[in-house]
Amino acid sequence: MTAVLCVLQSMRTLQKLTGPLCFAGLIFMASAGRLSPVSLDRAAPDTIEAEIKGEVESPDVYTLKYGATIKDLIEAAGGCTPGADLSMLSLQEEVRAHEVVVIRKKAREDEAPLISLNTATKEELMELPGIGESTAQKIIDYRAAHGFSKLEDLMEVPGIGEKKFEKLKPFLCL
Repeated sequence: MTAVLCVLQSMRTLQKLTGPLCFAGLIFMASAGRLSPVSLDRAAPDTIEAEIKGEVESPDVYTLKYGATIKDLIEAAGGCTPGADLSMLSLQEEVRAHEVVVIRKKAREDEAPLISLNTATKEELMELPGIGESTAQKIIDYRAAHGFSKLEDLMEVPGIGEKKFEKLKPFLCL
């Protein structure tokens, strides 16, 4: 009889320990995968893609080494055309992934330089016909919130309709 009581007591002790043992086993198995080392060489990409448009020999999307400069992108596009204006660009600036670089055309001697919607200051915008301080600020605010991907986006700015846009269009670029 004492043997039976001893077996019953051992079974009760085993039942009490089964839950905590299973829980400890699950925690160990879950944490085992988290302790494996992570390779950091996969964290940074080796290449990026960027697009170049405008006054280059072959405008297109190019794959460049990570850390490439605007100069590298221009070289990948076959170089600039004779009419290219690089005065507003920093050739040593690093190209970001999915960036679009536009190489502008040089202004002719008898022609005023184009005003860039994407980079113009408030004062430069105010040089445009019919654009005062208030409208120039609205253009800058719109640019900060949405950016300009095409000249026609200017018509989204409050106070600039189709007629005003047509008057401004010859003086604008991106």
